[in-house]
Amino acid sequence: MAASSKELKAAFDVLIIEDDIDDAYLLKRALNKVAAEKNVTLAVTHRINGLDALGTMARDDLMNRLPDVIVVDLNMPLVDGDRFLHLLRTDLRLGDVPAAVLTTSTEKPVHAKALASGADAVFAKPNSQDELVEIARKILRMGGFPTSAAVGAAVV
Repeated sequence: MAASSKELKAAFDVLIIEDDIDDAYLLKRALNKVAAEKNVTLAVTHRINGLDALGTMARDDLMNRLPDVIVVDLNMPLVDGDRFLHLLRTDLRLGDVPAAVLTTSTEKPVHAKALASGADAVFAKPNSQDELVEIARKILRMGGFPTSAAVGAAVV
C-alpha cells in the first residue's frame, strides 16, 4: 500500500497477538503514545493466540482490511508465534503485511527461528516503558507509519 493511500485511511491498523493481557496493554499504551506524538489515529486489535489471529487475518483479507503491521509474541497457547508467522506467510500468502515479534527471549537461535518463520523484525521485551516506546516507533515505521504529523487526526 502506498504511503499516500495510508494517509487517506481513517486509522493506522495494528494487530497485537499476545496471550499476556498486561504485556498487550503496555504495548498498546506505547503504540498510542507514538501515535499521539504524530496526531495519527491508531486502531489496535488484540488477539490472545495465533489461532484467533489467523481467523482475524483470513476474514480481514477477504474484506480488504488487513492491518498495517502485526506484533506477535512467540510463546502462546493453541498456535504459537512461529507457527502463526509460517501460516501467515505460506497458507494465507500474506507476505506483504509487516510482522514484528516481541518476545521475552534474548536468545539468538530463538530470534533466528522467528525470522525464518516469517518475521520481519524481532525485539526482546524491554524492562522500561521508555524502551517499549522506542520499539513501538520502530514497529509502526515497519508498517509505513507517517513520519510527519497528520492534520486533524486523533488517537482512539
